[in-house]
Amino acid sequence: MAADAIAGSLESTCKAIPEDVSLLEIPAPNAKVVEMRFASLTERDRFDPARWTRATLSSKGDGWHTLNLATLGLADGEYEYEFILDGRTDDPIPDPKAKELTRLGGYRGVFRICGGQRYFPPFQWDDETPSGVTLPENNKIVIYELPLRWMKHAPEHAREVGLGDFDHLIFEHLKKIAGLGVNAIELLPVQDSPDTLNWGYGTRFFFCPDIDYGTPVDLKFFIKECHKRGIRVILDVVMNHAKECPLDRLAKEWYFCDKSEEPGREDWGGRLFRFKEPMPKNEDKSKERFLAREFLYEMAEYWVREYHIDGFRIDEFKGIDHWEFVQTFRDRAAEAHKKAFPGRPFIVIAEDSHRRSQATKDSSHNPNGRAVVDSIWNFAFRDEAQRLLTNEMHTNPTEPSRLDRIKALIANDRMWEEMDRKFREGFSDLCQAVNYISSHDVEKEGEERFMNRILERILPLRKHGDGSIENVRDVVDGTVDESCHVVEGALTEALDRAGSAFGLLMTAVGIPMFLAGEEVGDVHDLTHSNWQLKMSDPVDFERVRLPGHDKLRERVRDFIRLRTSHPALCRNEVEFIHNHPTINDNDGVRVFAYCRTDGRPLGENGQVLVVANAGPHSFDEYKIEIPRGWTHIDEHGIPPNAAVPERHGDQLALSLAPYEVRVFTT
Repeated sequence: MAADAIAGSLESTCKAIPEDVSLLEIPAPNAKVVEMRFASLTERDRFDPARWTRATLSSKGDGWHTLNLATLGLADGEYEYEFILDGRTDDPIPDPKAKELTRLGGYRGVFRICGGQRYFPPFQWDDETPSGVTLPENNKIVIYELPLRWMKHAPEHAREVGLGDFDHLIFEHLKKIAGLGVNAIELLPVQDSPDTLNWGYGTRFFFCPDIDYGTPVDLKFFIKECHKRGIRVILDVVMNHAKECPLDRLAKEWYFCDKSEEPGREDWGGRLFRFKEPMPKNEDKSKERFLAREFLYEMAEYWVREYHIDGFRIDEFKGIDHWEFVQTFRDRAAEAHKKAFPGRPFIVIAEDSHRRSQATKDSSHNPNGRAVVDSIWNFAFRDEAQRLLTNEMHTNPTEPSRLDRIKALIANDRMWEEMDRKFREGFSDLCQAVNYISSHDVEKEGEERFMNRILERILPLRKHGDGSIENVRDVVDGTVDESCHVVEGALTEALDRAGSAFGLLMTAVGIPMFLAGEEVGDVHDLTHSNWQLKMSDPVDFERVRLPGHDKLRERVRDFIRLRTSHPALCRNEVEFIHNHPTINDNDGVRVFAYCRTDGRPLGENGQVLVVANAGPHSFDEYKIEIPRGWTHIDEHGIPPNAAVPERHGDQLALSLAPYEVRVFTT
């Protein structure tokens, strides 16, 4: 494009900018004078904030101060800016709603001027969804939980530390993730946080990406590249608390509360947002505002409009402890999405460790009698699946049977409560539950990576070590001082069991999710029981090159493609068709089979059959009765050493290794 054409296009764009985007509005109830201190970014070679230009904001008399950038007569260009309260030049405060950051001697916002007004550079989204590409509905998604910092690890023989950013994610990993068939990525928090090298669960700036991850354009480009591949992007957001947020210095009482004001809430080293009490107080109750809520509503709407986010995952839902706020957050985010992108799917997921499925349903116990969120993380599935797949699902005579618990696990119509030893209310639709076996939270016993959970049990039994983090890592990486065949059997079994866990996850009723690295059989390199180290242990994707790990990835890919494409797995119906007579005995055989029927009579073609052996017994030939109407049976995610099943009339004969899951379509 010729230079004059570019200039003409830029001038046209500048003129189209509404004036209100130039308005800055800052809460500072305890300040008499608020000034904006700013300079052109081209003046960095003479960096001296004390000599920068200062413009005084207008006080509205109610604690708010405003400045219209369009009144300053600034030349076109980029500027960095911060605020000075009552002349305290040695204590500048950044804009809490900064859309882009710069950093030198502190953090500052960035604004651009074009034609005398604030200017936001356009980002081209017109090629976001090519012809033939659609974003999947909630009942068809498989979520890849992705801690961005874990997308790049330190060089060989160096201490493990997460160094990932948008650049590495886009150009080193996205193609591989898409190749798995994954159609939704849940990004752990990418909003700017002082937690530089870990997961980012302590947001500082809520309206821009972390400066250490990349620029707003980098993140938008990643999201667009995902959408071009039919992959949705779900943003993990922290709304229980903030860390080092400028609002804490500008208007702490308006936005934050002490733990003593809302007992039972945990601040996780930050400041708790104030949800229950309006601030500032006003004799006219109709003029009182919940400013923290409004701030977070605006944040959600901004990320939807500006970054085309397809959903949110709400961290620490139980800590927020305010269902009306969360419900309105969901409503406003969904409405903004519907207005901006009619017809596209959207989802709001809550991390509720209190396991309250009620939040996902219309209920008289909920605010306004409606669902609070669309879905919740299914902690009960994680715990029961791990018990089942390690033969630790213990029962007592007066309790629900093992078979009842297995049925509840697969159907998700009930959730097992281990502490109370009873069922609690489950889910009425698969989209209400996000099932997973392991997630980023790997600190406690039973929360570690699944390969670790298996090997820490297998290795001591086979006298290959103590099952520690170091022992497991050395066995997986082949650095133990033993002949290969000694540990080969243990590794093969662990990889097969990891693949079978995916088979169960992808065929149970619910939205499946798995942690980045599980698909290649990754294990911990650092002690996950240390809350600091667990956040600094990036994925070692190179482990896919180790013997057997590539076959695990192939099985996972097959299961994902089946889950995202088969109609029966996108519905709620499930029917159990077989269980071994001794399945409820303490030393009994743990074989069972179920069918995802697609809502049609059992025995019609187009259904999914799952045969699972959740115990240590091995069978060269195990027979189950199957409906005569199934004219053909095809297997998916075939275990590496499994024999080809044989059908004899109404019987299916197949081999079953210990803890093996086999999946068929009819």
